[in-house]
Amino acid sequence: MPASAVLGIDLILAGLCAASSIGGLGAWFVRARPAAPVWLPAWAVTASALLGLVLAAGRMAVLLTGRSELVGDRVLGCLAFTVPGAAIGAVVLTLTRRARAVVLPVLVAAAALTTAGLLSVVTLGTPAGWLPLAILAVLVVLGTASGTLWARHGWRNRGTIAAGSLGVVVLVGALAVSWMDSRAEPPSSFHAMGHHAGTSPVAETARSVDALRGPAPLGRVREYTLHARSERVTLDDGTNADALTFGSLPGPELRASQGETVRVRLVNDNVPDGVTLHWHGYDVPNAMDGVPGVTQDAIMPGQSFIYEFPAAQAGTYWYHTHQNASTDEPKGLYGALVVDPPGGSAPDIQDITVPVHTLGGSTLFSGHAAVWTEQKAPGSRVKLRIINTDQLTQRFSLSGVAFRLTAIDGGDLASGDGPAAGEMTGTVLPLAAGGRYDVEFTMPDQPVQLALEGARTGGLSLVPRATPSDSPVPPVPAPRFVPGPELDLATYGVPAALPTPSPDVSVTYVLDHLIRFVDGVPRFAFTVNGAVYPNIPPLLVQDGDRVLVTVVNRSDDVHPMHPHGHHVRVLSIDGRPVSTDLRMDSMEVRPGQIWTMLLTADNPGIWMDHCHNLAHARDGMMFHLAYDGISSPFKHDGVSQNRPE
Repeated sequence: MPASAVLGIDLILAGLCAASSIGGLGAWFVRARPAAPVWLPAWAVTASALLGLVLAAGRMAVLLTGRSELVGDRVLGCLAFTVPGAAIGAVVLTLTRRARAVVLPVLVAAAALTTAGLLSVVTLGTPAGWLPLAILAVLVVLGTASGTLWARHGWRNRGTIAAGSLGVVVLVGALAVSWMDSRAEPPSSFHAMGHHAGTSPVAETARSVDALRGPAPLGRVREYTLHARSERVTLDDGTNADALTFGSLPGPELRASQGETVRVRLVNDNVPDGVTLHWHGYDVPNAMDGVPGVTQDAIMPGQSFIYEFPAAQAGTYWYHTHQNASTDEPKGLYGALVVDPPGGSAPDIQDITVPVHTLGGSTLFSGHAAVWTEQKAPGSRVKLRIINTDQLTQRFSLSGVAFRLTAIDGGDLASGDGPAAGEMTGTVLPLAAGGRYDVEFTMPDQPVQLALEGARTGGLSLVPRATPSDSPVPPVPAPRFVPGPELDLATYGVPAALPTPSPDVSVTYVLDHLIRFVDGVPRFAFTVNGAVYPNIPPLLVQDGDRVLVTVVNRSDDVHPMHPHGHHVRVLSIDGRPVSTDLRMDSMEVRPGQIWTMLLTADNPGIWMDHCHNLAHARDGMMFHLAYDGISSPFKHDGVSQNRPE
């Protein structure tokens, strides 16, 4: 059974078991009336208790089919609450009518225990400690006692019942708040007065993120200026939208060659929330990472900031704001960053950058909401640099040609010998939020279409160049998504040439969807190891450490996890070893999946790691990778204007 199915069925069975116990208690009350209704049979209480026992046994059986990394705390909650509750409820099978005084508290206790079993599913998290279990046990005792007293005394003592109920609510609320707070480590302290994640005590010799800049430029300096502004835009399909832009949609493509230096001056014309530039997937020096409250302060209206870093990595990358990112990046504050090998791009290849973004209900392929058509000569080589700038996984089809995947997240793939090595036809390309694919093919004498699943309009159509060249482009149908088998990242490409080095540090991150307090407000939050940002302990490393990272997704959502400043080598995906040297910075971790990765700590700083569904990051799924001995002068708290989520 798939892991996501185990978790979902477990939640349903926990709810049904609680409902069965509560239903049995209600049936007992109805049957206890002087004139019991004829529609409710005498065996209803016994049937409810028996059903609860069956459901509890079924829940335990389902959990035992799951992997311990996914179901450990749920097994604990089931054994501590659901199974005892159902067993106690079954005691009514052996009690006679003369034992009514015993039946009532037994049924109330069964309802309280099975309800606690349901609550454990949405509150325990991993790792589950003794404190949350103790608090749920207290809730069971209080619920059993208050429920029994209420049932026995009815409404004759309304004042006492009201006061007692209020006291229970206050007590339970205080315990719950204490529990939520206790699930997290103390706020972080990368500096004397901050809130990031804790490192070892900052010595006076500690380096500040401000000092972690690149070397002085040696080669050519590529200089750009970006103006962030709020404006009303008209798309090429005629629709209008309120947007935030870096002067265009998408922002200008920034291009350089390896060995050069990129220098970008960002000016905030009128974006009220402030802006920054984060270089997604590019392993810049830490001071240039663009995370407000960690590596800089947000650039407010009328202010500017200069980003400068060496163009050390060739490949396809992108940039976007990280200030109030969950709201402002989707409105248009993004653009492409492309770094060519030394000397520029290959002259014999047609290079097309395709950032794909959703804005105001329209899907943009680069700046096109309408169908984007390009003419290419048959026989020419074409490279599509596909960038997912959205919040969710995008699934692409490329029809009309056989193609190869030549790079993932900026890193080149080894694809074997021969011109047809690694070629695919009809394979669907699922691309994580923030991720990039470089796709290459030889232009045929028929149209080639890149389409996005679920897009109502838009797409890219490449058509054979007409002869003579000034002939009109013949009409082509709008691209349509073509279903097919999905790309298997675990096996695509040639086997890795070198073995995986042994790790120095191991860490496991369990992603979940639990009731927590975010900014003081209780909600279903997106948690990491049971806690929410900023109360998630950092991963503290030394320069040069090799870190084995295991990511376990227990939630019902896809989480595209993105470490700043580093690429990771993916070792296994959901238990399947990756045979190739697969290096990524945007990993689509699906519900129930377990990914293992190796991260080499070779870029000192304080780095944000988070889910790139930015709404999930805003709701708690964000933490830090921190190098020992690094501090930050910047703050992210209730007073500062820095809001990286």
